[in-house]
Amino acid sequence: MIPPSAGLGTTKRYYQRRTMFQYAGLYVLGLWCFQNLQSTALRATALGLLFPGAGLVAVATIPSLLAFVMTIVGIPITLFVWFAMGGVVFPLLLWFGSAGLAGLLAKDKLFDSAGPAWGVFCVGAVTWMIWKSSTINARGHSLQQTRNKWLPSKVKSMQDQATPAPAPGSRELDEKTLRFVQHMVERGLTKHDDLSYHDVIDQFQTGAVRYQLYGVVDSLALYLTYYAPGFHGYAAEACRNCIEKSLTKRVMSYWKWERLTGKFTTDYDPTNYDNIMVTGYLGVAIGLYESATGDRRYEEKDSLDFHIADGIHFSKSFGDLADAMYANMATNDYCLYPCEPNWTYSLCNLIGMAGLIISSRMLGNDYAEKIKPRFERALEDEMTEPDGRILPIRSELTGLTIPGLSGTLSDCINAMNLTSYLPHIGSRVWAIIRNEHVTYEDGKMDVKDLRGADKMDPGNYKGGIGALRAFVAGCAAEFGDEQVRVDALEQLDTEYFPVTATSSGALYNKGLSATSQVVALMARLMRYQDLANATLYGPEPNAMTGPLLAECKFPDVLVAKAYSHHGKNLELVLYNGKASGKQTLVFERLNPGAKYTIGNQRVTADKAGKAAVEVDLNGRTEVNVSPA
Repeated sequence: MIPPSAGLGTTKRYYQRRTMFQYAGLYVLGLWCFQNLQSTALRATALGLLFPGAGLVAVATIPSLLAFVMTIVGIPITLFVWFAMGGVVFPLLLWFGSAGLAGLLAKDKLFDSAGPAWGVFCVGAVTWMIWKSSTINARGHSLQQTRNKWLPSKVKSMQDQATPAPAPGSRELDEKTLRFVQHMVERGLTKHDDLSYHDVIDQFQTGAVRYQLYGVVDSLALYLTYYAPGFHGYAAEACRNCIEKSLTKRVMSYWKWERLTGKFTTDYDPTNYDNIMVTGYLGVAIGLYESATGDRRYEEKDSLDFHIADGIHFSKSFGDLADAMYANMATNDYCLYPCEPNWTYSLCNLIGMAGLIISSRMLGNDYAEKIKPRFERALEDEMTEPDGRILPIRSELTGLTIPGLSGTLSDCINAMNLTSYLPHIGSRVWAIIRNEHVTYEDGKMDVKDLRGADKMDPGNYKGGIGALRAFVAGCAAEFGDEQVRVDALEQLDTEYFPVTATSSGALYNKGLSATSQVVALMARLMRYQDLANATLYGPEPNAMTGPLLAECKFPDVLVAKAYSHHGKNLELVLYNGKASGKQTLVFERLNPGAKYTIGNQRVTADKAGKAAVEVDLNGRTEVNVSPA
């Protein structure tokens, strides 16, 4: 059910009222000064407080009017930069800079009618915005009542009809999906200065390379958790490489500019203040990696070296990330806290909560449980619309949001990331998507009533509705809707982004962004509640104690399954990534000196519990490891 308090948060209302009072102060001061001061320069400057460029109109000369046109053109540009990187300095410079310029350009006389005209215009604009907001809220409350009538039954039917996830140890990747995994491993193994597998557009918004790197870790960790917990090798190496690559200057230097232009400070610490788009995403990536492999190296002091600029490094650990997330949430008025300075994104905070959940499991803290009541209330009241949809963004400074950014795509990724922490909200969001947007006509799936942000790939900003299919498929996978998962992936692969093979045999969707490729791979790998269970529990304990396939050559050996049912054996299903033939497999976690049967060979583990064998690979090949 959508709670009656949805969208009625007191914190956002406080900041919205504060913004109105601040503007009212500028309005009264500017208009009074324009009407009462003698100096034309001061009068023109004062009128500029009402609206960017208003004073330039009062000057009424050709240079001032040209400057006014340039100011108007600059408004959407500076607002976009503020949104994109948190650089509040840019709209402030435009506004107050244009006011100062009006004073410099002022002559002996001004266009006196400009004052009353701008006064009426600004009052009218504010009145219209208040009316528009109240109209949208009223419509949302009406829709809330309508949706609450069918939501309980819809959620129950979805849960009843969800396809259960396969039993632990029964999963095996087919060769096609394995080739998609191969492509993600290839991306993960590239050197730190090699971004050839990435979309390099900007480092501020959703196309940033850091999200593409975190996504490699997340998807490969899910692969290891459910299909190959008995394998580390190149998959674990790819995860570590991406974690450490995400800390490099080329990826992290954006934070220097965001702190300078958004907070006017040279304190570039990437975790202590804001920046949940790093602490949250990196926390989840490290947590899922640790959980899937048992590798705790990033818990060590100073194990994460953030390189912000030449000579500027910050050394952190996984525990430091968790401490920072909890401290920010516990002290921020909204509980949810900003990514870019001054801009709070719901998705980043939902992912941050997943990071806190994993940190509680891996590090033994109680952060997730302690913050949960406040976080849930803030999410529902401050970051949810009255109609039950989660807002993607809110300005921490003003309490305002940006219209048109919410939609089915953002709803899908939000719902996926709610299942481990607030599953009732996640189910509500997916039920709305499934009931109102994902439809079938003559057996063909369609996604209707799309908003602006739905018609763009968030990873490369290219227009089109194809990328949305990856997100619908991922969400459907998490909620056990196999029909939608399969159909959305089929459309993605055949109608929008054709599956293409590289020279190594790896598969990817041509034209789909690197970020959306991650979501598509997760949709191929996941089944009902997989993301929630990986976050809350990780692999089955018995699967983490048996023999381990520690090394094999990539991409010559592709691992479709590596699972130990009782901590003594290991079931392997392998494919040759290149030509068929002999390949060396290195095993660890064997009992020192014990004899094992590996395939049709008998070996003795050395004192370190290791052994190596050669096996013939020709297509799908089963190799079983068991005590002799």
